[in-house]
Formats: sequence, C-alpha cells, structure tokens
Amino acid sequence: MRGRHTRPRRFGSVVLAACIAVALAGCAEAPAASPTPSPAPSASTAEPSPTPVVTPTPPALIGAVNAIVTDRTVLLENLNYPWDIAWEPDGSALITMRDEARILRYGADGSSTWLVGVGADWLKANVDPAGEGGLLGLALLPSDPTVVYVYVTRADGNAVVRMSLTGIWLGPPRDVVAGIAKNTYHDGGRIRFGPDGYLYVTTGDAGNKPLAQDLNSLNGKILRVVAEGTDADGSAPADNPFGSLVWTYGHRNSEGLGWAPDGRMYASELGQNALDELNLIEPGNNYGWPIKEAIIGAPAGTQPGATVDSFTYPWAWWPTSEASPSGIAVTREAVYMAALRGQRLWRIPLAPEGVGVPHVLLNDIGRIRLASLGPDGALYLITSNGVSPAHPTGDVLVRITVRQSAR
Repeated sequence: MRGRHTRPRRFGSVVLAACIAVALAGCAEAPAASPTPSPAPSASTAEPSPTPVVTPTPPALIGAVNAIVTDRTVLLENLNYPWDIAWEPDGSALITMRDEARILRYGADGSSTWLVGVGADWLKANVDPAGEGGLLGLALLPSDPTVVYVYVTRADGNAVVRMSLTGIWLGPPRDVVAGIAKNTYHDGGRIRFGPDGYLYVTTGDAGNKPLAQDLNSLNGKILRVVAEGTDADGSAPADNPFGSLVWTYGHRNSEGLGWAPDGRMYASELGQNALDELNLIEPGNNYGWPIKEAIIGAPAGTQPGATVDSFTYPWAWWPTSEASPSGIAVTREAVYMAALRGQRLWRIPLAPEGVGVPHVLLNDIGRIRLASLGPDGALYLITSNGVSPAHPTGDVLVRITVRQSAR
C-alpha cells in the first residue's frame, strides 16, 4: 500500500441501463447502510470424507431485466494491486495485496490494519510475485473463521496454505494443496467454500495448454478439497468424479467462482484471443480448453450451456476487449462479473435455466479485479490499475448499492 488511506469520496447515482428480454420476477434494493468512512500434486482420497452440513436455501429469484447503481463510495485508496476479499463475522474485510504479499484488514469501523505474526512474515518471505502470480485468493473456514486459507505463488509453484488468525496475528502456515504449476500468466487463484462445506480452487494452465486436458495435472482445473479437520485437510472428497482433487477440467484460466442460492455454481474464465466465458459448473465436465474456446467451432444449433461431443459450452461469452473477467459475486438475482481489460462491471441476470442477457452496470473506475457481496448486501469492488495519470491514487475499494429495475 502506498501512502495514507484518504477519506471516502461520494458520488451521485450512476444509471447504465440496457433493456433485455428477460421476465421480471422481483425488485428489491440492497440494504443501504454505509460503513464508517475512513481516510507434485496431492490427490489422496479420504475415505470417507467428512459429511458437511448443508443448510437448505430457497431457489434464486429470476433477475430483473435491468439494474442501476443508486450510490457508491470510495472507501480506500492507495492500494497496491489488491486481489481478493474475505469477510469476517463482524463485517471487517480482509484484502490480499498480490505483489506486496500482505493482508490488510479494513474494519467495519473504517480502520485499516495490516495482519502480522509468523504467518505474515512467512508470506513476505516466501510469496514470489511475478506477472499474474503472488498472494492471490483468500477464504475463511465457514465453521471457524479463525482459520484462513490463501492461494500463493512461491518458488516451487502455486499452493493453497492454511493459517490460524487470532486478532491480527497469523499463525504458522501449513500446505493444503501443493504442486500446482506456476507461470508469469494463467495462475488461477480464486478460492471459495461451497455450500457443501468443501473448498473450491481455480487453477490456470500455467501457459502449458495440454495440462488443462490432463487429469493427472492440477492445472487448468477447478479443484474440490476437504478443508475441515486437521488430518483430512487437503484430501479429495469421496464423491469427486475422478477420485482426485479434480472437479472439472478444460479451463484456461478461471479467476471467478460463486454459487446462486439454489446451488448453481458459476465460474468466469479468461479466453485466449477471441472470447471470454461465464460457465455453469457441473462435476466431471470438460470445458474444452485448449480444444475449444468459448462457443467458437460449436456444432450448428448448439445452445448455451449445452454439452456436445463431450465439451460443455458457456452460458455467456464476450469479446476479450469487453471482458477479461476476474472475480464474480453471485446474488439472488444476478452474477456480477469484474472485467479487467474491459474495464467494466457486467451484470448477468439469473434465469430459470442459466442466465439472461448481460449488460454493463458500471464502467468508469478502470480495471476491476473483483466484485464481492458484502455482509450488508452491498457490492464491494477492488480495482487493478496501479498508479498512472488516469489513476493517480492507485487502486481503490469501492462500495456500491444496486437496485433492480424493469427498464
């Protein structure tokens, strides 16, 4: 982080509406309460895996055809390439800094403090930031939020590491998953706990395309990992489709992951030269890379989300100039997808089957790394601009409220 945190700057309403042919099933505004302003792969199988407790959730609402940003506030400035957010029970946000290999706590009271301790020292000494690698994904164990998981790039490759968190003190690290090949590009890095209690991990192909189709490699995959209990931590759930950590394969570089309340799992994916993707994730499916890129070359009549000739096609896709998607937030009514090269926030309404037609919700804060749903129901965005004449205060944390609209 450079310099000091400056006071939030408040903006008026931003209305970016594009009508789409999706039935309106509800209009609800997110809560508007504002926070206080502030200046070799491991694929062993555990038999049996712990049985998570799954709380039934109601089906997702069908997203309204449109939405508007009703308010936004810049909460923090002078951030240095933030990458991910995890929310603590008290509403504080933990934010990873990719290149600095540090974790910032932005308190619910508007304070900001660096995490310290043995684990923090280990991150600083061992994370090897280069290109797209560094200190990336972050997740807290749902049953015990004093347990922290991080996705790191280090000398021996990418790995998921577990540490304890006591106040602002990080304890010693322990590997959960290791042996994920690294590269300057395509390191994946998003980690999230699913509604089934397991940890999901996105990995990139590390610039080695065939790895995405190789079921003996952890690269170019979405992994599903046991993360409850000391002995079983890092093993493969018994019902994983290939008897390993691999949940799905054929991914080039996925950096977004989330679930709708009805259990549907979505992932964003960066394409190569033509099209980026939003996929509905089903266990064991092959999402095509490097044989297929998005919908290009699909047989005539192929529908969004269809599986044809063993390849599963995306539900939505964009030219790379309009997306280069990273982190997503999935709410009851839409998928909100951060776009890097596209420098915009996409809203993709949920529909009874898959998704509706995407539209741009916001496009004036530069490259967006992540959209995260906060505990207050608002969306929190982090940028990935660095310092430039167009962005003299570096990267920012922005809070926005969204209201569904019929037009």
